[in-house]
Amino acid sequence: MKNIKINALASITVNILNIIFPLITNPYLTRILSKDNYGHFNNANTWASFIVPIAAFGIYNYGIRSISKVKDSKEQINHVFSKLFYLSIFTSLSVTTVYFLIIGLGSDIHTLKILYYILGFQALIQFLNIEWMNEAYENYTFILYKTLFIRILMLVSIFAFVKNEDDIIPYALIMTAVTFINYLISFVWIKKEVSFVKIPIREIIDSSKSMFIMLLLANANMLYTLLDRLFITKSPNLEYISYYTISMNIVMLITVVLTGTINVTIPRLSYYLGKKDQESYEYLINKSSSLFLFFIIPIGIGLTLLGTFATVIYASDKYTAAGIVTSLFAIRTLVWSLEYILGNQIIFVNDREKTLTLYYFIGGIINLILNTILFLNNIFEPEYYIITTLVAETIVVIFEIIFIRKYNLISLTDIFQKSTKYIIVSLGFIPIYYIFRKIFQIESYTIDFNSLLMIFCTIFCSACYYILTLFITKDITLIYVLNIVLTKFKKII
Repeated sequence: MKNIKINALASITVNILNIIFPLITNPYLTRILSKDNYGHFNNANTWASFIVPIAAFGIYNYGIRSISKVKDSKEQINHVFSKLFYLSIFTSLSVTTVYFLIIGLGSDIHTLKILYYILGFQALIQFLNIEWMNEAYENYTFILYKTLFIRILMLVSIFAFVKNEDDIIPYALIMTAVTFINYLISFVWIKKEVSFVKIPIREIIDSSKSMFIMLLLANANMLYTLLDRLFITKSPNLEYISYYTISMNIVMLITVVLTGTINVTIPRLSYYLGKKDQESYEYLINKSSSLFLFFIIPIGIGLTLLGTFATVIYASDKYTAAGIVTSLFAIRTLVWSLEYILGNQIIFVNDREKTLTLYYFIGGIINLILNTILFLNNIFEPEYYIITTLVAETIVVIFEIIFIRKYNLISLTDIFQKSTKYIIVSLGFIPIYYIFRKIFQIESYTIDFNSLLMIFCTIFCSACYYILTLFITKDITLIYVLNIVLTKFKKII
């Protein structure tokens, strides 16, 4: 069995790469492309994001869990892989066909229609997206090297072919082509370890019926941030969808690196449950969730305070108005992180996806109702839509807590104590931020030497305060992190 620390490190490194490269390309794109063209792209990409998960049919998460449980049997692995691959071919082709037919009857804006087709092609190639096999096999080192290659390819292509404000079509082509290459490399790699076997059509049909709940689970996110974006695309102001998308990208770019500490545990948690090793299961959940919360909570609160500055640095002063949306997204991170743990590590891994899906849809319907109220009142400002999602996700978390306690899946005491502690400590960032704003006399969000110095001092002093406070209170997670850092440092020297 592969070392989970190495897996976590590789996964986190992959996520870091997924942050570093967009932090180079996205600011470049927001400055090069006109606001209208960038708005068209975000509009088309929103609708493509709607159909791609449907084409994927929830196979990704189902595949990771299914393969993880039969890793000791080559025959069963080939059987599960083949069945899911054949099913994926059908769903990819059928969903893309329907989507292209609808697009043919849709928008009259030529550029927008072309973007719909180009980005929609990503749904057609979903059957090649077998990264779930690599995750189930815990091939995170391969994923790391492949991600580095793909990101460099994307970076070079963007700088080579996107040079003026009207190059939105070349950008869309690059995004789709790189996605195809990414899927193809993973497919070729994993085929060295698995083989196709014959699967009766009846079994594939039966599996598709049983997997319908996985489709709902995998696509429940459509009723949250994606639903918000779909409503905002109906706004007469093209800038609003860009505000929402840019803010979401900023927050997710910063926080997604930390999801590696959670994602790499899913196969191992499924394995422990399959072996009925409850002690190892609970230990791994508490360890990984504590590490996740240790980092994600201070980042969320810090970004809430520096949201507008982060937006201007990331996307230029053309998008200063998106700052409030970035701050709200950062607040949402606090709720999202808790739900991520409860939903993925506990409820889903315990094969309670039907219940989890029900909760997601209850929250999603609430979000739909609130969004509809905004829409009917001609309110399209993105900040209101992220608030509706925040409300809906909070309700989902409450349902999850009640369910986990009712069926005694695991004690949540440690998770709640750590969450509360890190939030309380991180609230100390607020006076630090305002003290430095006063010292440097920052009255606007213009990025100059003074404001950059203020941002640096705020982040540095907040980090020192956070670490010192937790050190004084003898926080176990901090001690664990410090031990890892010291061990690595000793090896280097």
